[in-house]
Amino acid sequence: MGDLRSIMTEFTTVEGIQAALIVGRDGFVIEAVTGRGTVDTDAVAAVISSGIGSSEVIGRELNIGKLDQAMYEYRDGMLITSLLGPEAILAIVADGRSNLGNIRYQAKKRLDALMGAL
Repeated sequence: MGDLRSIMTEFTTVEGIQAALIVGRDGFVIEAVTGRGTVDTDAVAAVISSGIGSSEVIGRELNIGKLDQAMYEYRDGMLITSLLGPEAILAIVADGRSNLGNIRYQAKKRLDALMGAL
């Protein structure tokens, strides 16, 4: 188990990742690191909490279980989110050239360490 900031900083060494954030369910940043590019982490955090809530409602309504991870692909980038227990969300912002499979793998690989460091 490492400290939260050092675990988060590991994400910025992955090609294409612009920022990694841990966001509280209240929409506030718990921890954030940025790499390439400029990301307004406070703005991202504010909208992620409500977006995750909506995604969880979809899962309940379709009876397909709890949300583990969500991916949003846009023209010039992507956002990958994973739940870190009931009170926190991991969000990774990446550019459009990123390898989505690798980013998902990097997130899953670090989930236990992140939850332990919270």
